[in-house]
Amino acid sequence: MAKEYPEVKWDDWFVDIIAAKLIDPARRTQFRVFVLPNLYGDIITDEAAQFQGGVGTAGSANIGKRYAMFEAIHGSAPRMVEEGRANYADPQSMLRASVMLLRHVGFIEKADRLEKALDICGTYEKTVGITGHEEGATAREYTDYLIETLQDPAMEEKWQGYQ
Repeated sequence: MAKEYPEVKWDDWFVDIIAAKLIDPARRTQFRVFVLPNLYGDIITDEAAQFQGGVGTAGSANIGKRYAMFEAIHGSAPRMVEEGRANYADPQSMLRASVMLLRHVGFIEKADRLEKALDICGTYEKTVGITGHEEGATAREYTDYLIETLQDPAMEEKWQGYQ
């Protein structure tokens, strides 16, 4: 694949070294795309997700030549359902997957707006916090916060202020 994209700088790494370099703040920003087999991809993306807030906040995309699939990186949280905590599941991962889906199908502006709102709510302001437990917000409360942010006419300026 690298031969088809000569403008892209690429390298070949062992998975254990990638894992080590991801925890180095000076090196982690040098990585943009990982092409990995399924197991290694799952492990490395879970590790990388910790830097943006954990696996509950990361979306995932599997893009092939004919089909694409977008999902929460952590799956459907069956343990939370079994424990009666389904209402406290973090919706950010599905919403981040939705950002990738929107971009994939050409709705770039809508994807950018949703991503900015997610950044404001989940990274910068954190006015409504999801913990996965009763001491945190429910998915509904977080989603209401996100919708309020999306509807805020000053959202773009607010986001710029955090950059």
